[in-house]
Amino acid sequence: MASLLSGASADTLVAPNQLYLNDLNGRQKDLPVIEQALRNRGNNLQSLRVSHLTYIYPGTNQGITDISFEIQRGSLTVITGQIGSGKTTLLRLLLGLLPLQNGCIYWNGNVVENPASFFVPPRSAYTPQIPQLFSYTLRENILLGLSKDDHDIATALNMAVFEQDLVTMNESLETLVGSKGVRLSGGQIQRVAAARMFVRQPELLVFDDLSSALDVETELALWSRIFVNSTEQEQNHWTPTCLVVSHRPAVLRRADQIIVMKAGRVQAQGKFDEIFKEGL
Repeated sequence: MASLLSGASADTLVAPNQLYLNDLNGRQKDLPVIEQALRNRGNNLQSLRVSHLTYIYPGTNQGITDISFEIQRGSLTVITGQIGSGKTTLLRLLLGLLPLQNGCIYWNGNVVENPASFFVPPRSAYTPQIPQLFSYTLRENILLGLSKDDHDIATALNMAVFEQDLVTMNESLETLVGSKGVRLSGGQIQRVAAARMFVRQPELLVFDDLSSALDVETELALWSRIFVNSTEQEQNHWTPTCLVVSHRPAVLRRADQIIVMKAGRVQAQGKFDEIFKEGL
C-alpha cells in the first residue's frame, strides 16, 4: 500500500491509528472507522481514466510522458514493457507517490484532486515489487490495525494462494514473520502482502510485478481466485478491479486490456491478440 512507503517505523505502521491519512503519530484505534467511512460514501469504482499523465524525474530526461487510458469495473489491465520503460513510475504517479506534473485522473468521471489521499483503502490498495513486512505476527502484518475476524483473514489468504503455507506454520496466524519478513520466502512475502490487500476488499487492486517472486502456477492460481470467484465476491458487494505490471504471457492473455510501454510512452494498447499478432 502506498502509505507503507512513507518511511515510518514498524511500530507506528502496525499501530491502529490514522495509517492511510499520512498522520502516523499516536495509537488511536480509528483505522477501521476511516475505512468504513470511505466505503459508505457510495463512490464504488465504475471507471478510472487517466489523461495525459506526465512525470519527468528532476535533472533527467527519464520518466513518463502523455499517458492516457481507461479501465472499467471488474476488469484486469496489465502494463508491460522492458525494464526502464516507465511501468512502475506510472503506477506511482497514479497513486500519488510522485507528484503530477501534467495530466488528470478521473474516478467515475470526477477529477481526483489529491491522488495520495484518495487512492487509499478501501478505494485502492497497492503491493510494490518489494512489499514491506514487519517483525510481528502474520495476523498483524495482514491487518495493520484493521478489525477483521479469522474467517475474513482465511478468505484473504486463500485468494493469495497461501492456505497451504499456513498449514506448515506451527503458530498459524500468530507466527512471527521476523524483521522484513525474513522467515518467509520472497513469494510468501508477496502473497502475504496480497492478502493484506484482499482483506480490505478495495475497489482497485494495484500490483507491481507479482511474477518477480512467484512461480507461474501460483500466480495463475491467484488471478483465477480473484476473478473466477466473482459470484461470491459480488454477494459480498465486492467487485475487484486490477491494474498490474506483468510480463507473463498467461497473465497477458487473461487481461481485458494490455498497455505496452516503451521509453516512457504507450507503444501499444489493446487485447492480447491485437498486440501480439505474431505470438509471444
